[in-house]
Amino acid sequence: MQERYSHILEQWFIMEPPLFQVLCIHELVPNTRMKCPLRSGRKKLEYNPDIVVEMSDDALEEALRAEAVRLLLKHPYERRPDGCSQQAMGLASNLVVGDNYSHPRFRIETPADLGLKSGMNYEWYAKEVEKQLAGAGDGESDGDSGGVSTAGERHRDLAELWEEDELTVQMINGVISSTKNWGSISGNFAEILTSSLKAKINWRNVFAGFRASIISSKRKLTRMRPNRRTGFDNMGSIRRFDTKLLVAVDVSGSISTESLQYFYGVINSAFRYGFESIDVVQFDCGVRVVQNLKKVVKDIGIIGRGGTSFQEPIDYAHENGYDGLVMLTDGYAPEPVLPEGFKTGILWVCENEDCLNHHRHWMEKSGRTCVMQIQ
Repeated sequence: MQERYSHILEQWFIMEPPLFQVLCIHELVPNTRMKCPLRSGRKKLEYNPDIVVEMSDDALEEALRAEAVRLLLKHPYERRPDGCSQQAMGLASNLVVGDNYSHPRFRIETPADLGLKSGMNYEWYAKEVEKQLAGAGDGESDGDSGGVSTAGERHRDLAELWEEDELTVQMINGVISSTKNWGSISGNFAEILTSSLKAKINWRNVFAGFRASIISSKRKLTRMRPNRRTGFDNMGSIRRFDTKLLVAVDVSGSISTESLQYFYGVINSAFRYGFESIDVVQFDCGVRVVQNLKKVVKDIGIIGRGGTSFQEPIDYAHENGYDGLVMLTDGYAPEPVLPEGFKTGILWVCENEDCLNHHRHWMEKSGRTCVMQIQ
């Protein structure tokens, strides 16, 4: 599969830039348990080797086109339609893909297959499909009636990895906004994709999602939960979830007072996301202040205002065993060197879009990135 996949991407590099770019931000992973040939989500492109091996090269390329188009539509990463099952989401996504992009060598459903009108959005199709599923009982009819078919398990598998992820949405938006040559994507469909762009990322959602991505899972022995094999004679265990988070605030001379106030607004809002305490360091060319905050900060004392070095807060996070490091900055400093064995997740929160675009090429080597939204 890897050889066939690489060959297709090589062809797309010039001819299909947006399809090429959106697949390149996903890792190709085999999965023999799923019922569909391909699926995407959680920064992965999964394939079933047992199904794919039976597909012709043309059919595989069409299937990859369908998945790339689904990613450009951002279905695997945006908020789930209210009240819709996984099966409805997978099938509704196929309807949008099939309605907007032709796949002559790979069968994918269109709205007409379910007796639905063309040109509607993903959320509308998901709700209509959910109605058909309810009317068919569990949605496992024989498919001869023109409604929802026995492909239900395949559609459920298709949406298995889908979860809201604004950081990946931002990356896909970057692909869309930078595309000049749309290749085989029609002008009308390109307009639909372009109109989906958000002016700026909601970093508050990003911050909450980053916490989930770095959460530590630890086991604690307890007699309140019996051992599976020996009952209450031996101690069982429960999982404890906690996160050791460090927020590094750039207080160098290039940071405006407005940005510093907003940096601490980010920190204050984090208490709403379940953090009981937050460790904060102020840094410029060195670590100047270390704070352990347990409540909202009203008065901000700033010490520093010199040059900038990211190395010091990164070394501090590594030496003190933090799970996550949120770096609030304008990005203007040399690229840091990650210490050997560095396991801390980094979220770079840049002051504005220009700063992120200037430094994205090295920031994304070490972590996730987003832009502040000063309102």
